[in-house]
Amino acid sequence: MDSETKAQLLERFREYLDQQPEVVPTETGKPERRTDLYALFTELVALKTEVRLESRQFKTVLEDFRAVFAALQTTQTQLSQELDRAQHTTADHPPAVLKPVLLDLVELRDRFEAGLRVLQNYRPTFWVRLLGRRRRERDLLQAMAQGQDITLRRLDQILNAQHVFALDAEGQPLDPHTMRAAELDHRPDLANGIVTEELRKGYLWSGELLRLAEVKVNRRPEPATPPNLESHQPPPAE
Repeated sequence: MDSETKAQLLERFREYLDQQPEVVPTETGKPERRTDLYALFTELVALKTEVRLESRQFKTVLEDFRAVFAALQTTQTQLSQELDRAQHTTADHPPAVLKPVLLDLVELRDRFEAGLRVLQNYRPTFWVRLLGRRRRERDLLQAMAQGQDITLRRLDQILNAQHVFALDAEGQPLDPHTMRAAELDHRPDLANGIVTEELRKGYLWSGELLRLAEVKVNRRPEPATPPNLESHQPPPAE
């Protein structure tokens, strides 16, 4: 190929590059550019590269998620094993695990009940009535008593949920398996061995004894013996 032909081809290629792309009118009347093969292949190569990068990133994220899921599965398995072990331990040794806690709750209930009884039986002093503070003090004591009563009922709900129930001892015969006689009462209208007062409540836990009840037991007074008249008779006259 001579130099003249080469020059003509270069000139024609330069004119082709300088030309505007052909515009094809659309139905809406707006011109639409016609894409040539070179631009199409360029876009396809760019799209292929982008898809490859996104696939690589997705693969990395998927591997990370697999590691996270594996760690979660291992943690869940360990947690299930620990829960099963704790349940078996609690089922095998319930007194050793729960009994001290329940006894503390029972003692706490006794204190709240004693405090509520003190608030309910409180009477204002003479100076309080004289200074006109009786109403304010009464409102304060009522609010405190209501708070104590709410706490006491909440403790009863917790104990009942654990199958802990108070013994009904007053008016019943003394049961040495569930009661302990701490004091004696002397009432002639009741039989011997009848509980006249609960000094400290007893509790059952799932039908078994949790705490002994301390009670006051009746012991009827012995009838007065008549005086021995023979010992006071004068000696016979000689």
